[in-house]
Amino acid sequence: MNNTPSHDPQILLVDDNPTNLQVLYQTLAGSGYRLLAARSGKDAIAIAQRVVPDLILLDVMMPGMDGFETCVQLKADPRTRDSAIVFLSALTAASDKVRGLELGAVDFVNKPFQAEEVLARVRTHLTIRDLQRELRQRNVELEHELLVAQELLREARDRTEGVLVGDSAVAVRLRRDIADAAASDEPLLISGPVGSDHEAVARAVHHQSQRASRAMISANCLAIVPEASPASRQTGSGADIFEKLRLARAGTLYLEGVQHLSAESQQLLVDCLAPPGEARNAVHLPSDVRVIVATTRDVDDEVASRRLLPALRRVFRTTIDLAPLRTRLEDLPSLAPLIVRRQAEQAGRTIPIISDESLQRMQRYRWPGNLRELRNVIGSALAVSSGPVLEIGEHLLNNEVRVGSYNLIERIGAGGMGEVWLARHQLLARPAAVKIVHEAALGVAENPSAARQRFAREAHVTAELQSPHTVQLYDFGITEAGSFYYVMERLRGVDLQRMVERHGPLPAERTVFLLKQACLSLSEAHALGLVHRDIKPGNLFVCRLGQQFDFLKVLDFGVVSRRGRGAPGPITEAGLVLGTPAYLAPELLAQEPFDGRVDIYSLGCVAFWLLTGRPPFEGADAVSVLMQHSSATPLAPSEVSEKPIPKDLDALVVECLSKDPRERPADAEHLAGRLDSLSVAGWWTQQKARAWWSLHEPELLDPA
Repeated sequence: MNNTPSHDPQILLVDDNPTNLQVLYQTLAGSGYRLLAARSGKDAIAIAQRVVPDLILLDVMMPGMDGFETCVQLKADPRTRDSAIVFLSALTAASDKVRGLELGAVDFVNKPFQAEEVLARVRTHLTIRDLQRELRQRNVELEHELLVAQELLREARDRTEGVLVGDSAVAVRLRRDIADAAASDEPLLISGPVGSDHEAVARAVHHQSQRASRAMISANCLAIVPEASPASRQTGSGADIFEKLRLARAGTLYLEGVQHLSAESQQLLVDCLAPPGEARNAVHLPSDVRVIVATTRDVDDEVASRRLLPALRRVFRTTIDLAPLRTRLEDLPSLAPLIVRRQAEQAGRTIPIISDESLQRMQRYRWPGNLRELRNVIGSALAVSSGPVLEIGEHLLNNEVRVGSYNLIERIGAGGMGEVWLARHQLLARPAAVKIVHEAALGVAENPSAARQRFAREAHVTAELQSPHTVQLYDFGITEAGSFYYVMERLRGVDLQRMVERHGPLPAERTVFLLKQACLSLSEAHALGLVHRDIKPGNLFVCRLGQQFDFLKVLDFGVVSRRGRGAPGPITEAGLVLGTPAYLAPELLAQEPFDGRVDIYSLGCVAFWLLTGRPPFEGADAVSVLMQHSSATPLAPSEVSEKPIPKDLDALVVECLSKDPRERPADAEHLAGRLDSLSVAGWWTQQKARAWWSLHEPELLDPA
């Protein structure tokens, strides 16, 4: 039971003498307390069980049930045991005071009392009680965070098992090397061919070490800035070594692709790892952080080796050399089924068994791409097959898995709806992204016809749109296994959800620049009578297109509707939620007629996210968020943002978030014009965008 008061503190006054009660009441009145009174222990217990006072001033000498017995019963009741009890009594013997405190009271004040003393003690004990409540609540939160961390740790350990599986001499030696490295705190270098699961080995070392309960912080060295300047930290313009060291306190710092660090950053790392007094730049690594770095052996090992400074190679005296997968082919009967199980569970399908012929075929293959290639081959087989037995033919091993006219190359993303694969057209050699949609996500089992219609609608609608800011659709269809797929242009970049999560809120001028491009896509759709209905940061993808930087593409017209065609459809269709709760317009919740202004509302939510790093409404669950969209007044972004936001932009975002569609901009074309008129319009230039991309492009992800 949570007894934390949401009102003024309540104090129960208990004394059989009316005069004493009156004096106490006058002493505490006007101090911001809610005062209750009882003239017997029995009445005090009855009142306390109803209102649960924060503090009780309790007389001892009362007829019937005395104060000591009253205290015993109050402390025995879970409802009142946390109420602070202060005895007020004419008893002055030390034994009486000791007895009262042993029964659970927090204080004992003798009568006659001074009003100032009573008031001061009441204030003190209420303050202590508030602090105790906060401490208990924080402990509860910490226990929850610990459980979450333990679960994440368990999952992380489970992900590292694959690289350790097998009884080959190579696998046995790797497990021994990991155990030896875990017993040491020396800097560790992991070297191996591309695709060899360097990070999994690093995590295995961390999990077996004495630091297992602490964090392992990972960083791709392509994203490390050359110098740890204060400006880079303030603007979030890139990771730096010192920032990662702070996050890894008492744990492990893992740097992937250390050969990609600039000479300046490599020297900085050497200085960090050097003993105090030996660093060239007078900096050193805190003694409570262990550093593990990984380097890949490229086709030209000599070139890769030359990228490391001799000083850096000397620092990492402890090394683990990873062998290629072709040297441990006897481990495949154990390793491959483990990967099948994990990928099948992720896809929400029955776990198949690999046929004996397939295992033999895989053991004859050379696996130039190592463990990463093995995962991609198995993923390809799962994506295009069904049934209890998984067949992996020569065409899979030769990178000839086909979906329509496209060969699947590598899985570049996965989520609740399906998987996204890098693919290439068989004849044109054109790169593309193939999205294979999980049958469960489309509700095929419940209503196959409706699922196919919805899938075809997304494809047909997207094909109608020609704006360069709408993702281009190449093809769509159904695989031999019955899964839906569609082929779209391959984009390299990052969606706005990940951009803000990774780099923090965007400047106002960049927000305006990106929102206008979204409007250009939506204005075409709105002119055709189409409403997207799922505008959110994850569906707005920012990429580099040729020499154009910060080029925005609108993705996933999967819940599109044609306005004015009959009554509005329900929020759910075939058991699916159409739209994302954090960005859903209120008229969709009420199932009222709607038009393109629902997309304007969602863009307002996106703008709020870009400027502040949080959506306009947050809650413990989707229902509470949806209720806020329906009835709660949103804050202006400026009330949440740590950075100043121009007043005209602030006002436009609030206008887009109006509950009444008539109070929003009329459509996307109108909103684009309003964005053009803002004070910061045009401030974000291609020169600024180019500078940002030159720094961050290596770490950006493909669409998921």
